[in-house]
Amino acid sequence: MSLRKISSILQCQLLLCLLALPVLAADLPGATRWSGEVRLSEAVTVPSGATLTIAAGTHIVAASAEALIVVSGKLLVEGTQAAPVLFDTPSGWRGIQFVEGEAGSRIRHARFARAASAVSTIATDFTVANCEFQGCEFAVKLEREASPVIENCWFADNGIGIANEMKSGPTIRNNRFSGHTKSAIVASHGSRGPITGNRFVENQQGIGLIQRFEGVIADNQFNGNDTAIFCNQTQNTPRIEHNRFEGNKVAVANISFAYPTIVNNQFLNNGTALHNDQYGSSLVEQNLFRGNGTALYNNKKSNPKVRLNHFEKNELALFCDFSSYPEVRQNNFVDNAMGVKLGIYQSADWEKRSGSKQLMQREASTRQSQNPLLAKVPTEFTDIVDVSGNWWGKETALLTAAGEKGNVPIFHDRYDQPEVSYEKEGYGPGTFRLDRIQFAPWLKDAVPAAGVKEKP
Repeated sequence: MSLRKISSILQCQLLLCLLALPVLAADLPGATRWSGEVRLSEAVTVPSGATLTIAAGTHIVAASAEALIVVSGKLLVEGTQAAPVLFDTPSGWRGIQFVEGEAGSRIRHARFARAASAVSTIATDFTVANCEFQGCEFAVKLEREASPVIENCWFADNGIGIANEMKSGPTIRNNRFSGHTKSAIVASHGSRGPITGNRFVENQQGIGLIQRFEGVIADNQFNGNDTAIFCNQTQNTPRIEHNRFEGNKVAVANISFAYPTIVNNQFLNNGTALHNDQYGSSLVEQNLFRGNGTALYNNKKSNPKVRLNHFEKNELALFCDFSSYPEVRQNNFVDNAMGVKLGIYQSADWEKRSGSKQLMQREASTRQSQNPLLAKVPTEFTDIVDVSGNWWGKETALLTAAGEKGNVPIFHDRYDQPEVSYEKEGYGPGTFRLDRIQFAPWLKDAVPAAGVKEKP
């Protein structure tokens, strides 16, 4: 065999080796570049001071779930739209883990599937852009004090898309989330950060917030989710503005001392637009509520401030139950099938004679709850749900005909159901008077400033 042919064979073998590079070393010091097909047989580490670059079009194959990539240095995944980086990994792969890594890492145009956590991080900031995450338990998991930028990505059919935990503060913008079985984004333990320009479609939960969330949720679209935004004990956070909620079962749920600011949003054709429960008393201002089953639901001492909104063609505009007394002023109510309805537990008479304070304390003791916010629970109640100072559209003629204390068909109160009994529920013997709705004085003309304001 000639030397030329031997040389040609050796060159071909060398090329094949480069295209199917085996990763044998556990550490990758200095500058390392991967391209072609890379097989991970074990976990590899990019130590502090080192850089791993993964070229466009690289195909990374992990032999097992434990063949992860740990980054304490810098990682540059340089995929392109035409040549993305593909992570071909088994179910439950432990993914890329940043552990107090250096600033400047980025992951662009990469595809992940079926990972336990595709990308996770402790105290590392980086960029994730134009990536796809599908069928993962967690797509991106921010375990502690991480503030990456996550933008223009597609998250589909994961358990949780982005977990924002332990004082992390990511910027999450212009992504699409669909089909998540738990939550597209969940945030807890002092985390924060803007969530803007995203689209959430047919998720079990779009955004779930537990405890305070110092951030803004703005300019997003929520379509067909079971619950679009869920706030639990967030107190007066976050600010929810300029979003469009359409066709969700519940658009925004505020539970257990959650009272965010909800301004300049559109709530269209949802089952329930705003669900306030267990002292969920948000500020609701300058929104449009149209075509919803129930526009504003208030239960268990939920007392939102409802100002300058436009309620149109909802089955029920406002529902109050279990000692909820919202402040409702300067709103337009137009062509709603029912304006205001009081539930059977809306009774100041019951609060005075039997009362919920002891019941609440008993439930808290059973749960061993020591929530300091319980001290803020109201204990004195009137028997009036006051919705005066609003405009009722063509129904104004009914109000005029009935007079200040008349029975109007668009309101359901003690004129329609004078007495209620709670003996079966164990809330005390006897019968109690339901509250009444005070609608006078009403406005004679529409409020010009009510509804969504255009951005400046």
